[in-house]
Amino acid sequence: MPPAPHVHIISAGENIHTTYPALFRTLPAITRTYVIAEEETYTISPDKAVEEQRYVVRHAVDAVKELSATLSIPCSRELVFAPVYLSVRDLLTRITQDNPGARFTMDLSSGSRSLCTALATLAPWLEAEVYSSFDGKVPGAVPRPDRLVRTLLANPNYQTILALLLRQYAKVVTPGTREWVSRDYLYKQVWAVYRRTRARTVKPGARPVVLRRGEKPAQELSHGTFSSFMKALTDAGLVEQRMSSGESTRREYRATESGEMAFRFYANPDTSTLVRTMLGKKKGFQLVSERPRPA
Repeated sequence: MPPAPHVHIISAGENIHTTYPALFRTLPAITRTYVIAEEETYTISPDKAVEEQRYVVRHAVDAVKELSATLSIPCSRELVFAPVYLSVRDLLTRITQDNPGARFTMDLSSGSRSLCTALATLAPWLEAEVYSSFDGKVPGAVPRPDRLVRTLLANPNYQTILALLLRQYAKVVTPGTREWVSRDYLYKQVWAVYRRTRARTVKPGARPVVLRRGEKPAQELSHGTFSSFMKALTDAGLVEQRMSSGESTRREYRATESGEMAFRFYANPDTSTLVRTMLGKKKGFQLVSERPRPA
């Protein structure tokens, strides 16, 4: 069975001829490209400065079309008119109808505010992945919250796990590196501050557990419960895992960019001192997209 079509949509701007080829490293399977430009871009302006800017955009659009042709990727330029939002909505409706079952991605690195705003607003209706080069270099994926992420983060233990993973970033000496955290280390850290969110039912006749001073009952956080926490965070795209290169049975974890974003917006500073500290950090705690990428 052939792979599903992949439609890539670009908001027309002066830098798209450089961001477009850069994105092929991340999106190598694009099968069709649409470059969306505002109608006035292709209108000659009597103002010399404005006309020079429009010419640069038109030249960038032509460069994208030429590159697509060399790669045998169909590419078309589409114009939208005022009011831009309604025109973009109608255009995207037609594009989705012409490409049933396609995967959609958008590069909003360039273009006017009204055009990019309209595309970003309508992107969820296409389930489109949005990319942007906020730093003017290689476009990166814009994190998208799942509607269940806020509910997931209501559990204080998930906030704690993300805070512990993000705390490792604050300790990194070399900028641009993202440290992996071993499962054993993470489990011990979470075990020490684990908070039960549901009351345990005590079986009739059960003997009380006698603990030594400073000791917590082992059943407070079982390995099974911890594994379910990590699976939920991984399935939600907030954490990624791998097997360590040295020991094939040893798992390691680190927070994703979406995990950092979810922590920033949904974590509650009243959860714990650790969470409050990470939310209040002014130095050392940066989003993945803000940190320099390794060469």
